[in-house]
Amino acid sequence: MQESRRRLQPAGFQCGETIEKEDALTFVIFHCNTPDPLNRKLEFNCREPSCGALESSETAAKLSDEDYTVDPNFFDEGYSMAGSTGFKVWTGSRLLIETLAWPQSGDNERLKEIQKCICSGARLIELGSGVGVVGTYLSAIGSQVLLTDLPTLVENAIDCNLVRNETITSSESTSLTNENACPSWLAPDGVRIGKGWANATPIDWLRPLDEQLTKEQSSSIDFIIASDVVFLVSMLNSLFNTVESIFRASSSNKPSFILSFQRRDAKDGEESETFTTVKGVFAAVEERGWSLDCLAWRPVTVKIETNGIVADDESEVFVFEIKP
Repeated sequence: MQESRRRLQPAGFQCGETIEKEDALTFVIFHCNTPDPLNRKLEFNCREPSCGALESSETAAKLSDEDYTVDPNFFDEGYSMAGSTGFKVWTGSRLLIETLAWPQSGDNERLKEIQKCICSGARLIELGSGVGVVGTYLSAIGSQVLLTDLPTLVENAIDCNLVRNETITSSESTSLTNENACPSWLAPDGVRIGKGWANATPIDWLRPLDEQLTKEQSSSIDFIIASDVVFLVSMLNSLFNTVESIFRASSSNKPSFILSFQRRDAKDGEESETFTTVKGVFAAVEERGWSLDCLAWRPVTVKIETNGIVADDESEVFVFEIKP
């Protein structure tokens, strides 16, 4: 990867976690501040501490064995191990926010163009939103965002976190005079978050998109975004099928797909048939005749377990822009 695209942690951006208890249940509250002068702290209710999303100097939540409970959604229709990972925040979410919302002097011209759009009402659809950190954050700084995930995540995480952050940013929202009406493609249930708007709806990548989105929704997209959603090979193909459907439906807008992806080394390396690799992402993009550019990357330290022993290991996380 180009050394010039290596991204340093932006000064002023801070994340952290606290613990919140309610009705004998324990939740992790992940928080991060916005880049505007108000320096608002957005908050997200999660079921587990984040993985790789905090710097060593930031406060991390620590749960005891008693704090962990049986997954209440284990038997939900369509729910899976992949879906369960959505209830925590991952490394790629942080780098995607930093790349799109915190400009730096060394950013290339294409990234500067994207950053300007994000703050100026760009229409985004987020695939695999999890608890909603990235989509909610980008709406707070000025985007219109449709957050999507499996029904369990939308109903039990995203919806409540949108309401939580609508309240946090309400004083800022009511002081704005432009674009006060909810955009029609997010109506009627769009939520005002800071300078932008957000809504959420379920999307299953294994089902046809036109059965899940309205025509206006699928044809209104300027950018598709996703972070840490394809650690399994089986997920990559279904994700790209959904992305391809949006490319077609919103072709007049010429949308691109911005994907954050963490390298996760498997025992069989780049030839893994189970875990998605960087090589696998490149190959899947090439197979569809698309193009890929790395907007940003950063080395990260991750914890891996081998024979019951947990140790630090070096990896990388990337932000790719993919175009049809």
